[in-house]
Order: sequence, then structure tokens, then C-alpha cells
Amino acid sequence: MKIKKLINFTIIILCLCLVVGVGTFIYNTISSYEISNDFVSVPLQFNPDDSSSTYQMKNAQVTVYGGFVKGIQKGKNGTESLVIRALSPLPTIQVKGSNAADILLLIENINPDFYVKSISGNNQPMTKETVNTLQLSIAVSAEKTIKIEPVQPSDADNTGKYKYIILGDNRDGYDTFEQIIQQINGENPVFVIDNGDLVFSGKPNQYRLFDQTVSKVSTTLSTTLGNHDIRGNGRSTYTMLYGPAYYSFDFTDSHFAFLDSSPGWSEKQAITDEQYTWLEKDLKKAQGKRIFVITHIPPHDPRSGVTANEIPNYVNAVKSGENWAEQKLDNYNESKDMEHGFQDPQEAVKFEKLMSSYHVDTVYLSHIHSYLEYTKDGVRYLISGGAGAELLTKNSYYHYMIAKINDVNTATIVELPSPANNYLTRYGATVQLFAIAMYEENPVAVVLVIAGFVLLIFLLIVKVYLRKKQPIDTLWKWLSDIGKYAVKRFKELFGNRSKN
Repeated sequence: MKIKKLINFTIIILCLCLVVGVGTFIYNTISSYEISNDFVSVPLQFNPDDSSSTYQMKNAQVTVYGGFVKGIQKGKNGTESLVIRALSPLPTIQVKGSNAADILLLIENINPDFYVKSISGNNQPMTKETVNTLQLSIAVSAEKTIKIEPVQPSDADNTGKYKYIILGDNRDGYDTFEQIIQQINGENPVFVIDNGDLVFSGKPNQYRLFDQTVSKVSTTLSTTLGNHDIRGNGRSTYTMLYGPAYYSFDFTDSHFAFLDSSPGWSEKQAITDEQYTWLEKDLKKAQGKRIFVITHIPPHDPRSGVTANEIPNYVNAVKSGENWAEQKLDNYNESKDMEHGFQDPQEAVKFEKLMSSYHVDTVYLSHIHSYLEYTKDGVRYLISGGAGAELLTKNSYYHYMIAKINDVNTATIVELPSPANNYLTRYGATVQLFAIAMYEENPVAVVLVIAGFVLLIFLLIVKVYLRKKQPIDTLWKWLSDIGKYAVKRFKELFGNRSKN
């Protein structure tokens, strides 16, 4: 009777664990992202032609160049701050008032010390809120404009002095990416480029983990979209957190243009016509500067022996309910040797001709989980995809790059501990990586599901025991008798010898 009660109680706990665990997992997958209860996002308003974003607050018009208005943060004392996220290390802010008012601004994603030092002739109260956030209090007068304009370092001052970091494909490699963040903070770069695949499948809980990690970056993080980032509702979450899909900025006499090629893994066109139109105008204006273009998917896959990419049918297949396509897209073992460049060879030629025509110095890419480099028509293409995602490409390793402003010939590769370069070790590391990622993204769900399966195994053992109780008891008695006889016989044989 006691055993039956125990079984019934265990079944109830088992069901609760599995239902709550699976329910929590589904909720984490489909729920929308919320930064905090005290934050209200605003729809993105961004003009890529001059990298500007405008918002009306308290009868004042706030315009930021080199950033965008992200939302409104409510303070504990009831105050409201307009949150501006920088896209460049030195964003310019202009506040024009129609009536007298006090405006609080939170500028995030900057190096506060570097930003303040770059501002001349400004007496606005400023407070360093976090390692990458600065609060400004601005007293606006009627019909007057206040402009906070950092001074760009001169070419003579920054040769070899300022550096930036390039990395990509951090995705679900949380431990490695955390190590990289710690290391690059020690390098004190003016900005960091993460060129795509920030998360694995665009889910809110994955973006939450990424956002928590990069909140520790003590300088400007400039991002672009990867094909994994836009899965599900990933694009809308990215836009809310990190702004426009394409933009550009200058630092001294160097120009950096960021593009969205994320559809290029599963669709025929990687970069939209709208972007190409903008890019050509942007590159024309940047002539005379050193130009760097950043996007996720390379126009060509420089590896030899790759096969044609069969994923272009993915979008239509998913719409028609053929789930095998999603499984195939997720199966990196099948896709790792596929062509990872643009799906349309004509678009690849168009892109590379555009880079050459406007004298682009370097194109930074990722998408392939390795370090690769090639030159085409005078343009250098650097692929850096080693910031944490699984390593199955031959001779790949975890890494990031350090480059110096105005020193185009120098790029230092910093290698991190990586699994041994053989398939057995790397597949084992990949399984471990996915298991850790699953727990990091859904700790409660994973613990509950594991507990449910442990209880299920316990029930199976009890059920087998009850069904086979008599033979099991007989076997146990037989083993016990053998043990007793063996001990007795041992004493008889060896006990007599010791007496003699």
C-alpha cells in the first residue's frame, strides 16, 4: 500500500515537472523581449543618409547623429530619461527647445571617459552610470539649441594610438564570448565590431543573454545582423535593442559602413536594392578616407571543395510546412561544407565590383566559423567567425582580431583555447556547447525536465521490481547465500592456515 502511494505521488511530481518544464521552455521561446519594467521602447526613427534619429520630448526636439533614440527609462523617483544608443564612438546630440525644460539623457554604448574627453566647451552636468552609459542633464531654454559635439581625433594624433576589435559568430558559445569580453576590455579599444550571428535562433531569452553580456563592454559595440539573428521574431528584437540594419560612421579619416546580408543564407538576394542604393551614395561621400565595410555573409566562400548550398528552398519549404528544412538548416554537420557565400553569383560580382570601384580597403565578414583571408581586385576580405560558435571547419579556432586606426597593414589575431583539431574532439565539444547553451538559455526548464526524466526512470525501476518481485527476491537471496557461504569458506581455509 505504501509503495502504491509513493508511486502515485511520484507520478504527480513527474507530470508537474514535465508540464512546467516544457511550458517554461515554450514561454521563453515565444514571449516578447522586455528590457525592464521601467523601460518603454519607441519605434525606430533613423535616417541612414546622415545617421540621425529624432524624438520629441518635453517640448524639446532631440536629434542624435551617430546613434538612435531607443526609448524612455523611468527612474525610481518618477523622472524620465531619454535613452540614446550610440552607433559610433562619438555621437553628436542636438536639443532644441520650444519652452524651458530640463531634459535627462542616457547615452549608452559608449566609453564615457573617452566621450567626455572628446567634448570641448560644454558645461552640461554628466554622470557615469555604468561602464558604457553616461547621463546628461540639459536645461533647455525656449527657442535655443544646445549641441553636444565631440571632437574627432586628428590624423596626426591617432596613428597607432587607437584600436578597434573585430569578432563574429559568438552565438551560443557563452563561455568563450564571456572570456573575449573580459580580454577586449583590457585592450581599451575605441569600439568593437561584432559582425553577426549574435544569437542562435533569434529567441528573446537568447537576446537577453547576449544583451547582458555585452552590457559589460566598456566601449561602443557596433553590430550587424547574421542569418541566425533574424530567425523567428529576431529582427524586431534586434531593431529594438541595437537599431538600424545598416548605417555608417567616421572615426578620424576612416569610414565604417555596416550592411545587412542576413537573408543571404536562405534567400537568393543577400543585400536589398535599397541598401545598395544607400551604400553607393555613402561610399561616394567617403572617398578620400580609408573605407571599411562590415557585413555577415561573404560574397564568395574562399574554401576549396565546398558544395552548392541547398538552403535557398528553405523559405518556401517552411511556409509549406516541410519541417525537414528547418532541421537541415540547424544541422551544421550537413551545412558546414556548403557554399557560404551569396546564393546569386551575379550579386557576388556586383558587390565585389562596388567594393573595388569605391576603393574599399577591407571588408570584414564572418558566417564561416574560422579565420580566412583573400584579396580580390585590390580589396582585402577578412573572415573572422571564431567568437564562440561551434568549430567544425578544418583548422578553425576561437579568436578575435585587433586592428589599429590608420594602420591598415596590421591586424593581430588573438587565439583563445579551442578543442583539438580532430572530428571526435570537436563533435564532443559541440555537443557540450549546445548542452551548456540550452541550460544557460532555459535553466528552470532544463532542471525541471531532467528531474522529470529522473523520476520517470525511478518509476520504471519500481515497476520492473514490482512485476518481477518474486524472481528478484529469489535472485537476491541466492546471491546473499553465495556471499555468506563464500565468507564462511574463506574463514575455514585461510583461518586454519594462520593457526598453523
